[in-house]
Amino acid sequence: MKKVCYTVVLQSQLGPRPGELWLQEDAGTVSGELRLLSRRNHFSGSVLQNGKYLISGALRSQVDKLPYDAIFTVHQGRLSGGLVTRHGCWDLTGIETAAVPREEVQPVAVGE
Repeated sequence: MKKVCYTVVLQSQLGPRPGELWLQEDAGTVSGELRLLSRRNHFSGSVLQNGKYLISGALRSQVDKLPYDAIFTVHQGRLSGGLVTRHGCWDLTGIETAAVPREEVQPVAVGE
């Protein structure tokens, strides 16, 4: 199982939106979260070929839930692609980070 985090920028109709994309790949399928505007947006999809992904999910805001399909490529730690929504196509770019998901960080007991 492969887990990777990317710092991303989504070029939406309201301007650039920075965030993170957490990607988990396992046996030809992918899942994860696209974190934008302090919201966790879960997605799932498939590996089209090595380094190329097709995912589906929904972006949540305070007033709306916007379904999307996305296709993107990862090459040498750089992510590029786009989201297709009912409001048009939005570019998504990013770079791999070395961050570990908070859920996977284990607290260390005092004295260890």
